[in-house]
Amino acid sequence: MLETDLPITKSEDDILNRRTFAQSLAKTMLYNSFPSSFTIGLYGEWGSGKTSLINMALEYVEAEMLDKSVIVFRFNPWLCSDSNQLVTQFFKQLATVIKLEQPAKDKLWKLVDQYADIFDVADSIPVAGSVFSVIGKVLSKKAKKAKLQTDNLQYSKNQIVRKLEEIKCKIIVAIDDIDRLSEEEIIAVFQLIKAIADFPGTVYLLAFDYKVVVNALGKVQNGDGKQYLEKIVQVPFEIPASDMTIIHDILISKLESITIDTPQERFSKEAWADLYVFCLPKYIRTLRDVSRYVNVFMLKYELLKEDTDLVDLLGLTMLQVFEPYIFSKLTKYKDMLCSSEYLYSNELLKEKARKELSPILTDDGTVANLQAAKNILGILFPSIKIIDGTLSDIGRNYSRKDFLTNKNIAASECFDRYFTLVLENDAISTSIIENLIFESTENAFDDGVMKLYEQGKIVRLLEEIDAYARKERSTTITAERAQLIITVLARNWNSFEVDDRGFLAVPFAWRIIYITDPLLKAMNQQSRFVYIKTLFSDSEIQVSTLSLLLHDFENQLGRFTENGTSQNDATFSLEEVLELEGIFEKRAKDAVASGSALNQRNGLNFLWMLEQIDAEFVADTKKSLASKDDSLVKVISYCTSRGLIGARNSKKTRNFNKETLESFINADEAYQRMKTLSTTNQFWLLSEDDQINAMAFILVTERKSPETILENTVTEDEILEKLSQMKKQYSAGLQE
Repeated sequence: MLETDLPITKSEDDILNRRTFAQSLAKTMLYNSFPSSFTIGLYGEWGSGKTSLINMALEYVEAEMLDKSVIVFRFNPWLCSDSNQLVTQFFKQLATVIKLEQPAKDKLWKLVDQYADIFDVADSIPVAGSVFSVIGKVLSKKAKKAKLQTDNLQYSKNQIVRKLEEIKCKIIVAIDDIDRLSEEEIIAVFQLIKAIADFPGTVYLLAFDYKVVVNALGKVQNGDGKQYLEKIVQVPFEIPASDMTIIHDILISKLESITIDTPQERFSKEAWADLYVFCLPKYIRTLRDVSRYVNVFMLKYELLKEDTDLVDLLGLTMLQVFEPYIFSKLTKYKDMLCSSEYLYSNELLKEKARKELSPILTDDGTVANLQAAKNILGILFPSIKIIDGTLSDIGRNYSRKDFLTNKNIAASECFDRYFTLVLENDAISTSIIENLIFESTENAFDDGVMKLYEQGKIVRLLEEIDAYARKERSTTITAERAQLIITVLARNWNSFEVDDRGFLAVPFAWRIIYITDPLLKAMNQQSRFVYIKTLFSDSEIQVSTLSLLLHDFENQLGRFTENGTSQNDATFSLEEVLELEGIFEKRAKDAVASGSALNQRNGLNFLWMLEQIDAEFVADTKKSLASKDDSLVKVISYCTSRGLIGARNSKKTRNFNKETLESFINADEAYQRMKTLSTTNQFWLLSEDDQINAMAFILVTERKSPETILENTVTEDEILEKLSQMKKQYSAGLQE
């Protein structure tokens, strides 16, 4: 439920222990006699609780008014449209209150109402200069035409004074929010109290921000607003400072009620402690601060609680509420904020980053509290700690996998959602991720994976699984869940077609290794090997996928690598890996013999691994594959990779490896056969990818350019244009 930010109306609702002060204020007004009007000033900044104190004081006054001899009048000057109307409305409303509360005093309310009429017909009420000029200036023809019982203001006022002295009636006038008025209206209020409504037995309780009012009153009395205020306010009271412990306890209580459903493992106590100690006290000073902060946080939390880090959301909301200028600029610095702190180990880079940040971390008054703002940024973004150089004792260290798993704002994949309140295009909600990893059946997991693949989110899913698998959490991935995940992914691996081109892109094929390694560690050594043997024998898993896994296991033992170094924490022993080699070898040879390898996507990618086990068999297989045109096309695709050239306007390419092809067949012979095949109907029955790869080989071979690093590279635009021309020529030939 949103905080209304309304002042309290009853002492029983007081949570800041101010009721004693309010009662003392009430007693001062009730039990002291004043020969003329008496003014009490209640000074406090915006949000300090002035209205609540007035409410409690007047509540006590009304409870003590047993004989009903006191009239309480609450005047709201900010409801008046201008300073002229302010004076008229004051007396009109006062007359109404007297009539309602003290109907027997009909003479008094009529005199006050009559007094108001004179001001109503006056041409103007001066709001600057000598307040006494009002008495002579308001007399006009309009006033005479009103047929009032008095012919001047002073006479009318004297009648009210005599009547108040006669009936011994006390009037308490409370005027709140004076600092919300314009400067002219503020001056008019004090002129009213000083010269026009200084009636005997009348107590004025005025609540305002001292600095605002002094500045406004400086427009009169030779610019000395403080001196002018002291002439009017006899008893000034500063609002008692709130106990910050109570304020902060209230904040914590409200935040706990909002976040009660957040699991403990998703709450970083260390990060919250830094935020609480180094940032929160600088901004949360009043109950109004609490309400503003809690309201914004609650709305954001309800929308993003499943997909953001709780402490990060608390910190960012602090910037949004109390440092809106910084908050509005943060999205422009995403790359800097979401980078590792190690990128700024160089002093020149740090200095450059400081200059880039200087427009928002400015000490020109735009930022409410510069150090507190820096502290928040340092807690949320580790890179800021290094760039600033003064925040080394707060915040976290950069860990991309931990940040991704925890949905931290410093993870570039999660950054945008904190500002847009929606998930980014390739994001997957935490509820879906955790349901797939920890709860779904095998069929549901399979369906979920394929659905996310169709949505273009398979890479993001794999990154999330990898992050969960490598992170120590209270909810760990069990051996049973690890087996389910690996099995489903391995069975579907070769059906995933992902464009992994890019200068910094991770080859998609490697991702199954990244996921399988930590998931296998969730099993004990014995059950791990039993499971992996079952996986290698699973007929639904292609041999090319098994070759990726086996290659990783071999590398961990230093086999088939240049340095030959074995890892201490290798997933399997040499004996176990050799047994897996045997299963793989049999399945690979069966795939060659049956021809199934040629019908599978990436079907020949296992040849390198098989060659390490049985080089002679692979040599014979290569000759056999090169002997037929349909299998030669698969060989050419096997020798072709994807890539990019250019920086700003990059282009997709196909890169051909002639050396690999030569291990199958002479390149010139292969060229002649592909050239011939490209003129036949058989060529157009090939898959689109095989057509592109075959044409890439033809164009690379026909190129006459000097040798460069790009001599075996051709853009896909060039390939597709050539294929289009050939298709038209082939179609024209058929028509002839």
